[in-house]
Amino acid sequence: MLQSLSFQFILDFFDLNQIDSEKILQRLGIQSLDEFDAILQQSLANRSMQQSSHNYILQSATLENSLSYLFTPFIHAVLNQNTIYIAPRQNIVEQVYAHYFRLDALELKNQQSITEMNLCLDLVPTEFNAVEFRVYALAKALLDPACQHITIIGQSGLDSYAEQQLAGLFQVQIEAISLDQKQCNLTEIDFKKLFWKRKTPELARVCQNITNENAPLVSRQFRMKLNDAVHLIEDLMYSEHLFEKLSVFGEFTETIFKNSLESKLRYANERS
Repeated sequence: MLQSLSFQFILDFFDLNQIDSEKILQRLGIQSLDEFDAILQQSLANRSMQQSSHNYILQSATLENSLSYLFTPFIHAVLNQNTIYIAPRQNIVEQVYAHYFRLDALELKNQQSITEMNLCLDLVPTEFNAVEFRVYALAKALLDPACQHITIIGQSGLDSYAEQQLAGLFQVQIEAISLDQKQCNLTEIDFKKLFWKRKTPELARVCQNITNENAPLVSRQFRMKLNDAVHLIEDLMYSEHLFEKLSVFGEFTETIFKNSLESKLRYANERS
């Protein structure tokens, strides 16, 4: 069975005419199909032996002026869930996240990020079309032996039978949820103060929307009642735990970006 699990096996669930396999492999840091297949099979063989678990959130699409789930990875990280969030690098993602941390640093030190922050953000360039993004995100999750749970937000490109088949073969849980359509005017939100303890009525409404959108996901992920999930997220919103997480993550990205820049400068000076 292991030998039948391959990159081609994953591709066959999607429209091959829309997929540039080389582009996907390059972003995964893999040189060949044979290397991918070997890593994929080894990942499955090692999955049951992992002491830590990773929760993957794949947001296949974001809506302009919608805050749905952009803060989900931070909520889960505060709750000590190792979370890898993969989303297209669209305008709203850049606009919102730029208030909190340096986007250019997200490509650096991913393993250090998940180890120290319980969090890793992978924002995929817009050169990836919708199908390529889905294949890349799913492949990245399945290549990780610590992956135990995959949440797909928005269109997965898979029917329910395909999701069940993949979940069974790769020994992971796969859950697909629809994207909430609530929208807001981003220019009217003071993101620096959004998660402060004291909020204006406008910011309180934004936080309530974020809470309501995330509560069902937290309820299922942590096996708690929906009302308990609502109260838990509200506590994060007003106790400044979420604010602190964003602040610390911002400091983390600044540090690794600065270290990377200094390393490049030293290398350039040594060669000159």
